[in-house]
Amino acid sequence: MQNITRRGLGALTATALSLPYLARAADWPTRPVTLLVPYPPGGPSDVSTRPLMEPLSRILGQPVVIENRAGAGGSIGAQAVAQSRDGHTVLIFPTAVLTISPHVMAQLPYDPATAFIPVARITLGYSVIASHPSLPFRDAAGLIAYGKANPGQLRFGSAGPGTITQLTGELFGDVTGIRLEHVPYRGSAPSLTDALAGRVQLLFDSVAVPAVNDGKLIGIATIGENRNPSLPNVPTLAEIGLERALAIPWFGVAAPASMPPAAVARLTEALRQATAMPEVASAMAPAGIVPAFEGGSVFAERVRREREMYGALAKRIGIQPQ
Repeated sequence: MQNITRRGLGALTATALSLPYLARAADWPTRPVTLLVPYPPGGPSDVSTRPLMEPLSRILGQPVVIENRAGAGGSIGAQAVAQSRDGHTVLIFPTAVLTISPHVMAQLPYDPATAFIPVARITLGYSVIASHPSLPFRDAAGLIAYGKANPGQLRFGSAGPGTITQLTGELFGDVTGIRLEHVPYRGSAPSLTDALAGRVQLLFDSVAVPAVNDGKLIGIATIGENRNPSLPNVPTLAEIGLERALAIPWFGVAAPASMPPAAVARLTEALRQATAMPEVASAMAPAGIVPAFEGGSVFAERVRREREMYGALAKRIGIQPQ
């Protein structure tokens, strides 16, 4: 009887101790929510995030703020989220951070497969291959011919090592048989600045879409399943016979592995509602980004599957972790 009483008392004590934790999860959020973007302001990650701030604030009943923490191909910001224990900081990440980086970046300070909970995909990007107008070509055939005649003379900028903007450029060179020189930046925005100035000649990035529309860069081909609605006259890679060079970018939200399941579920539902709002789509459209919600186990499986796919690609084209 004494043993039963002690066991019962232990169970009651454990339940009592867990109640505040469960209440915090059910009532989440209890303070402002930070969306940490691991790149500088002005890039596609920002464009995928800022239109969601006000709708998410309304849905969650707490302020939603953005923090930009750039560096090391997104790994500095990702590490900050992985180590966060406040329960209110989540990562806005492009495809690469959890799928490509493990294969091209040496000694990551976290395990992308275990340090995060994939919450939801929020957008799809319509990237574009864009060139500086000083170059003597205006289409993919001209680009390929020029690249073969001038090996190593074409430099392409990316959002950083291990990003899809790097891997897309590397893949394009591999498929077309031309040698491109990769120049990494601390995000898409600074790579665009140098592309506009002609310090790099090519970009493989949705951040270039407005510049192509303004005539400041030349649209060679779009990287997506369909033509970019913002660039209706620019063909897709598939249309010009380069479907093997296709790598479609998206942006998602990941929580630290320590976030309670109830909080993750609440955030997932809030993202589903926010991405369905017409004003969110309108705000993203000029940058060639569209809301594309996918949550729960389906999104987690996408992350796992693409991590395997990009790992095989990196090995095939000989990218060494750096």
